[in-house]
Formats: sequence, C-alpha cells, structure tokens
Amino acid sequence: MSVLVLVAPGSEEIETVAIVDTLVRACIEVALASCCPAGSRQVKASRGVQLVADCHIDELTSRDFEAIVVPGGLPGSEVIRDTPLAIDLLKELAVLGRWRAAICAAPVVVLQHHGLLDSAIVTCHPGFQPRLSASQLSHERVVRDEAHRLITSQGPGSAIEFALELVRVLRGDEVAMAVAGPMVLP
Repeated sequence: MSVLVLVAPGSEEIETVAIVDTLVRACIEVALASCCPAGSRQVKASRGVQLVADCHIDELTSRDFEAIVVPGGLPGSEVIRDTPLAIDLLKELAVLGRWRAAICAAPVVVLQHHGLLDSAIVTCHPGFQPRLSASQLSHERVVRDEAHRLITSQGPGSAIEFALELVRVLRGDEVAMAVAGPMVLP
C-alpha cells in the first residue's frame, strides 16, 4: 500500500513537494497523480513551478491506498474538486476508514464542497476559515481528527508539520521523529 497525492494545474508547489518529500523520507511509497483535465503528467503549479507527476489519475492501476492527500492552491484545489475520480477515491477511503489529508484551500474547496468533512474538527488557510462553521473550525496549524481519519492544515508554512502528522498516523511517533530530526525543524 501507498499514499496517493493529487496535483493539478495551480496546486501549491511548496505544499505538494513538502508532502511528497517528507513521506518519501519516511520510506512511504508515494504516487503523485495529475488531475490535469488534458491528461498531462506535467503540471504548472500556482507560482509557475513545473512539476511532473508519476501518472495521470486515469492511469492508476490500484485504488489500494493507506491515505490520500490533497494539496491546496488555486486553481489547483478547484481542478481537483472537479475531477470525478479524485472525489470517488476520497469517498472510497472515507468509507474504508482510511486517512484523508487536505491543506490550505483544499479542506474547504474540495472536502467541504463534496460533503466530506462531516462533523470533523478541521483547519484551513485563514482566507477560507470564514466558510467553516465555528463548531468545526480550529485555529491550530495542523489538526488531526482521529474519529473522521482526517488531517488538515493551514498552508505552505505548515506543510512539513502536516506531512509529519501523516507519517505519525501511518508509521508511528518514532518514524516521524526520525524523519523530523535531520530536517532541523524548530
């Protein structure tokens, strides 16, 4: 099993790369899947950085993932929101009780839009926080809702913490600490 990370034109590059890099440092197999409407694996991210995905989402040969991660950024989150297979996979993992993770705009633009937050306590980029109900919103940088198997985070500056939380739930505290140490985090 592995982790599926989605990427689309306009995805936030710091978030995407920090997530993939941190998971790989934890020896977690990562599939970076493009949600480009044109079927391309090459993605121009939100600040113009060119990323190359492992595959297009339509080329996935397996749906057996431990977790699925949605980076933020606009219009990337909107492209992912409008990719039916991406939403099907998010719903499928929710039903299976597997981890889903979203950062920045994605908790609101993707998950909330499709009714995938349920009553989970979540966070997102401060610019999107007014769209969440007060009973759901946390102002923490990274939020793990164990009951809903959901991890959310605020933005590029919290991307490594977010990815380490995913490592923690998938591989344990010791692995997360082993990965964090050489990264010289505060």
